[in-house]
Amino acid sequence: MDKHTLIKKAFAGIGYPEGITCAACNNELHESSRYGLCPDCLVPFISHCCKRCGTALAERGREYCDKCLHGGDYAFDAARAPFPYERESVHKLVWGLKYAKQPYYAGLMAVPMTEFLATLGWEFDAITFVPLHPKKEYKRTYNQSKLLAGHISEACGVPVLSTMKKTTYSKKSATSLGREDRARLLERSFEMLPGTDVKSKRLLLIDDVYTTGATANECAKTLKSAKAKAVYVLTYATSRGDRPITYDPAAEEEYIAKLRRMRSR
Repeated sequence: MDKHTLIKKAFAGIGYPEGITCAACNNELHESSRYGLCPDCLVPFISHCCKRCGTALAERGREYCDKCLHGGDYAFDAARAPFPYERESVHKLVWGLKYAKQPYYAGLMAVPMTEFLATLGWEFDAITFVPLHPKKEYKRTYNQSKLLAGHISEACGVPVLSTMKKTTYSKKSATSLGREDRARLLERSFEMLPGTDVKSKRLLLIDDVYTTGATANECAKTLKSAKAKAVYVLTYATSRGDRPITYDPAAEEEYIAKLRRMRSR
């Protein structure tokens, strides 16, 4: 039995005792509940997404989103998330884990992340996570991405590595910033931890939500500069981000050709 089948079996049939409430709406959970959410709040996995960044796509004929077609040269190899961030129940769990001091949400969120991961066919040697600046982690009392990585590691049997540190601190939150401003704020803000060896390793990078891709991209740049062989990004949710540009099929063909040239080097 392969690893991904074991993961699926490990989480199959997980239920929550009667009297425990939905993490999103506080209604009582019952046997048909999954992921800590009642049936009314449960959101299906994203079924069609950009092959590079994982953004949900409405048009079935497309392979890449507008952001990737128009300048999305990311350092990571691929990014995926099971859920769209815009759905209310998804947003509530991310927000609760990140800002409302609900660390137990990480255990709920890691279950669908691991089940979704099992469908991707990615091969990785270690799991790592997006670090927080020490001041921010002190205020929050934990790093939500590290908690998620720990739960996923336990399910997969793949070790977690602390690989990076956040070196810049800003009181300004990147959450409300657009793609370009967020990229500028995060530029060169991560460094490898001394003594960390990721050379030739395929890494699974964990975070809570993918918005513009700036954080994942900067982390991937740092890991690739340390000779990591591949960086795959897995988050609980992905956002639509900036307003899309008009779809141009010719641009998609050009982008696909560019990716093929990059991968053949």
